[in-house]
Amino acid sequence: MAVAWMLALSTAPAAAQSHLLIISGLAGEPRLADQFHAWSTGMADAAVERFGMPRERITYLAEDQSRDPSRIAGKSTKENIDAELKRIASEAGPNDRVLVLFFGHGSANGEEGRINLPGPDLTASELATMLDRFPTQQVVVVNTTSASGAFQEALAGKNRTVITATKSGLEQNETVFARFFVEAFTGDGADTNKDGQVTILEAYDFATAEVERFYDSDSRLQTEHSVLGGDRELARAFSLGGGAARAAAETPASPELRGLVEQREALEAQVQALTARKDQMEEAEYQRELERLLLELARTNREIREREGTK
Repeated sequence: MAVAWMLALSTAPAAAQSHLLIISGLAGEPRLADQFHAWSTGMADAAVERFGMPRERITYLAEDQSRDPSRIAGKSTKENIDAELKRIASEAGPNDRVLVLFFGHGSANGEEGRINLPGPDLTASELATMLDRFPTQQVVVVNTTSASGAFQEALAGKNRTVITATKSGLEQNETVFARFFVEAFTGDGADTNKDGQVTILEAYDFATAEVERFYDSDSRLQTEHSVLGGDRELARAFSLGGGAARAAAETPASPELRGLVEQREALEAQVQALTARKDQMEEAEYQRELERLLLELARTNREIREREGTK
């Protein structure tokens, strides 16, 4: 069995593609409309300019398309969200990565969470049905709205990580988690291993720490407690940038450095392939192989930094 899995890993595709769907819901006031738009465009720009995502794989839906018609693909209605997820599912390869990011307000009625949108709200169960279109892809949903914790149970699934700004539907105050989650990608503080990428886990850990610091600095009672549910190892390996795009952007002059960059991309692809097959493996075997790959990846990143003259 181990030989078969090693063969599968060695023949994994060079890199999976990333898809990003950004959804900005009802703002309620101009201050928040400006804030949601800044976060949305900041995230989209970072995905392209810092992490090499093709802009055509990024879709931004918002409350008011006329605000920025060249960047906003459509109104953030439930129907348009459904249509975009259907389109992405039709275009995504079986091992592709899909990040769905929500900004806005939410609520919870009993066990059912909702995201406030133009027109009918989107419920957690409705979003779960839409995500069923991705049976093999690695999917991360980040819901930064108030009361978003009510989405955790409904969205749980195979090959999926769910991040919410709150731990339950009872935390209904305006959240600040979104601000710091976006800063993880637009700034330099979240890339803890200095490999030029920011994984979902790195972004979550950074945002969670910054939220705590935000409340502590103002001596305020913390009214939001973020949760990362589902596949934590998927979050550890999931990044926006495709390996080929990053390698092209780096274009190291040294043949030795180019070889190390290619080795890093191959290792990242193997981690992605391993994560996608987690449910088909013995847990002990999965953990051993994951640890081996992550250690080798860390050593490769360290050697790249040394050759580049960075720490």
